[in-house]
Amino acid sequence: MKPVNFTLPAFGSVIAGQAGILAAIMRGPSIFGVEQPPYALLISDKSEGETDKHAYGNYGTDVAGATSRTNGKANTDALVLAQSPAALWVRELSIGGHSDWYVPSLGELNAAAANVPEQFEPKGIYQASTQLSRNLAFVQDFESGRSNWYLKDYEFRVRAFRAIPLELLTT
Repeated sequence: MKPVNFTLPAFGSVIAGQAGILAAIMRGPSIFGVEQPPYALLISDKSEGETDKHAYGNYGTDVAGATSRTNGKANTDALVLAQSPAALWVRELSIGGHSDWYVPSLGELNAAAANVPEQFEPKGIYQASTQLSRNLAFVQDFESGRSNWYLKDYEFRVRAFRAIPLELLTT
C-alpha cells in the first residue's frame, strides 16, 4: 500500500465538501479475503442526519448479512433488503449532495463514541446496524458509555454515517 502524506484534521472537524464531521479513521474491511484500504468515518450533522426513533427491524427475523461489527455499509445493504425502518430512513437521505449514508456498525459507532462523544445526545441510545441474533441488535448507550443489545423492535436514535477515502480528508 502506498503511504499517504497529509495532516489529519482534528476529530470533530467538518470535512469540506463531504457533508460530514470526522469521527474516526477505520481499518478497511476484508472483502472476500482482500483487505480494503483504511477510510475516514464521517457522521452527519445532527440537524440533517439524525432521527430520534426508528426500529432496527422485526423481532424474530434473522437478517442475513447484517452481523458485521466493522462494516456498517454492508449491514445496511442487508437491512434495506429486509425493509428495516432505520436502514430505509438513512438510505433516503441526501445531505450536501451525498446519498451514500448508512447505519453504522457496532465498531463504527463505538469509534465515534470514543472520539467525538460531544456530537451525540448525552442521554441518547443509538442504533447500530449489527445484529446479535434474530431477536437482538446492538446499540450504544451514551449515558452509561456501554454497548448493549436490545430487542429489534425497540425504537432508538439513528445517526447517518458515511465512509470516504483518506485522500478526501481536507478541512
